[in-house]
Amino acid sequence: MSNARRSEAECTFNGHNVTAQLKPYLTSITYTDVASGSSDQLDLALQDRNLEWLRPSWYPRNGDKVRCRLLFHDWTKDGDEQAIDSGIFTLDETSFSGGPAQLKLGCVSVPNDESFRVRTRTKTWENISLEGIGTEIAARYGLSIRYSGDYILIQSLEQSDQTDCEFLYKVCETYGQAMKVYSGSIVIYSQTLLENAAPVAALNRKSFEDDTWTYTDTITGIYTGARISYKSSDSDDEINIYVGFMDENAPGSRVLKVTETANNLNDAYLKAAASVNQSNQEATTFSGRIFPNPAICAGICVTITGMGAADGKYFVDQSKIEIGDSGTTQNIEMHKCQQRLTVAQAAPAQSETQPAASGNYQIGDIVNFHGGMHYVSSDPGAKGYSAKAGPAKITLGPDCAGNGQAHPWHLVHTDNTSNVYGWVDEGTFD
Repeated sequence: MSNARRSEAECTFNGHNVTAQLKPYLTSITYTDVASGSSDQLDLALQDRNLEWLRPSWYPRNGDKVRCRLLFHDWTKDGDEQAIDSGIFTLDETSFSGGPAQLKLGCVSVPNDESFRVRTRTKTWENISLEGIGTEIAARYGLSIRYSGDYILIQSLEQSDQTDCEFLYKVCETYGQAMKVYSGSIVIYSQTLLENAAPVAALNRKSFEDDTWTYTDTITGIYTGARISYKSSDSDDEINIYVGFMDENAPGSRVLKVTETANNLNDAYLKAAASVNQSNQEATTFSGRIFPNPAICAGICVTITGMGAADGKYFVDQSKIEIGDSGTTQNIEMHKCQQRLTVAQAAPAQSETQPAASGNYQIGDIVNFHGGMHYVSSDPGAKGYSAKAGPAKITLGPDCAGNGQAHPWHLVHTDNTSNVYGWVDEGTFD
């Protein structure tokens, strides 16, 4: 390379570009991107030897809107320009310290309405889909909803003295869906779909700077199935069911005892499968510091090669990129993709059936997918991956809340012929 690679951050506060004003002070900026379970984080560190930022006219205010683009110039070769848009953040914490004097700004991707994370609420949710819960909570705080998860109908659920934020995270985890808040949107998606996607990069030992990596493998959390109880709707009798990859009494079977209560058989299956998948994904993990690669972000898959038993496909749970005076670093945390336990879901009740925008298709119909692309959301510009042709079930249609219309139908394969599990275009099935 004739041009030295370099990175920088372009920042706006409340819509105003402040990159030039920050440059003399900014010592580092750290962007933490998470796949699910918490909010993204943006942290800025500034030197403030003359205490200029403590002046009333300079002092940052909690609630300010912050946006940063991380720019990578001549990164892998001359002319290679890459960028990461962190999305919109809310300034959440301001702290000053001396010796030498410095300012730290902590920003989160959740709304500045503190009640989302602070105010507890008690509410009974009845006969509502997971998407419906997310839509109602999002509207309460002026957020949009981006839903590409499975169709999940919840008969009854108690929100007991919980904030909307912690409640929604917990509900998504209970039903095996992933959730994060990103740039003014609550994003709920199927992790199974993303783990089935093709890896975007291959890593080996040389990919980790200064040989900085950790691989952890344990059999403790690996389960082949789960057993859960629920009560029949027409009696008080407790019904105990098993769901798994193999027979419960087969050699090598390890059964997880799930303590969650369930409303019905379908609810029990979904919760049991989610518990198995959550436990199994925590069994084998890999973390380390890699040469910064903007293409490696939370929610994508990579492969590890040339490292023996650690080889395989991994899902990136977190990526942390720091641009500072001493250079640019990226640390990633991943779990190994295991076979995920899935169960056939009941079609929505007739009252919830959505008519197709064109043709005579309805949610719950089994159709023949022609093959081609399936996407992580229905929105324009959504990431897409190749899927094989075969039978599939329609789980969401053009009239569902928040449909972006670019890829208006959500299909889930019904056997191993196809691997379609996402949003598809009009005319790709019959």
